[in-house]
Amino acid sequence: MKRTLFIFPVLALALVLSCGGAGNGKTKSAPKDSVTAKKANLNFDRKFNDYARFIAGMTAETGSSLKKYDSVKVVQDHISAFGKRWDEMEKNRLSIMRKWAKEELYPKVDENLNTFYPFSGPDFLHVVQFYPNSKKYMFLANEMVGEVPAFDKMTQPQVMAYLQSIERALGDIFKRSYFITSYMGSQIPAVKGVIPVFMVFFARTGHQLLNVEFITVDAAGNAVPRNQRPNGVSGVRFTFCPAGKSDDIRTLEYFNTDISDSGPNGTSGLKARPEFVKYIESFGPANTFVKAASYLMHYETFSKIKNLTIAKSASLLQDDTGIPYRFLASGFQPNLYGKYTIPIKNFSASAHYQKDLAKLYADSAKVKSLPFSLGYHWQDLNQNYMLFVKNSK
Repeated sequence: MKRTLFIFPVLALALVLSCGGAGNGKTKSAPKDSVTAKKANLNFDRKFNDYARFIAGMTAETGSSLKKYDSVKVVQDHISAFGKRWDEMEKNRLSIMRKWAKEELYPKVDENLNTFYPFSGPDFLHVVQFYPNSKKYMFLANEMVGEVPAFDKMTQPQVMAYLQSIERALGDIFKRSYFITSYMGSQIPAVKGVIPVFMVFFARTGHQLLNVEFITVDAAGNAVPRNQRPNGVSGVRFTFCPAGKSDDIRTLEYFNTDISDSGPNGTSGLKARPEFVKYIESFGPANTFVKAASYLMHYETFSKIKNLTIAKSASLLQDDTGIPYRFLASGFQPNLYGKYTIPIKNFSASAHYQKDLAKLYADSAKVKSLPFSLGYHWQDLNQNYMLFVKNSK
């Protein structure tokens, strides 16, 4: 989310036939005819994976309808430039995050729980570094869902222009590690929503994309195809698997909706969507991740999503832009990392600076170093993260 910031830590980068986890972006070619009967039951269409690889700057696999572009200079330049930027990010950020997660997260949390990510944008890129074993992910954000790019209906110049739009849309992820909502808003129309950004992340983190379905939530709080309830919350479900593991099917559901209490006019938000609240409640317990969330859960106008998040979180990994410490002090065990300092100048220090959290961080014996910077403090590196583990009853 975000520059409101619904600076969505995505607010970040939106296969074929072989589905490990958050890898180094180098996937193996799949064996021919590797689609199992289970995949067939999902109405798997290889175009989703082929398209994901293409926009992610990865060479086309045998049989891909986009292989005809391999010799086009714009595509070759896209593959080269994208690969270099990704390799740099993998070395300087992603690999460090995975090592940290192995040492600090997994001894303290159940790494196999589902993952909940409010104020997410399309940021599968970073959350999968921390929680690569989840079978289900739920993302909530304010960017439009959009559509799968229709490369089969584009002219070659249109395809080349699309690749350039993707590079622009993902610029902040490479540079800052989060999406600035206002900037994403200007780029999203060109790339047709967050779906293509998610596709890039699936492909580049070593996953095979099997299916893309448009969904919503019905009056009973169940996920259904969007055409059954056109006026419901706009959502998309991605079905995917780690490369080479076609029997390890996972899903990620992204919903574009206002998750404030009642919206700017008092008639929208979560209070106007009781069925959606019910659906969120049905997802837990989960490991929750929050970053670059514009301090929105510091406000009473976002108290409902704050309380939902606290209730469903077996653990909560967040920076200080998430839930204020005072709401977590009695129910969770804190684990502190990095440096806590005043918010960046885009936000009011007086409104968002937490004196109780600063006091906690003042005891250096309770604070560990943070080997990566992920969030608003990407320039000064005064980044903090906190892992809150819910107390057992």
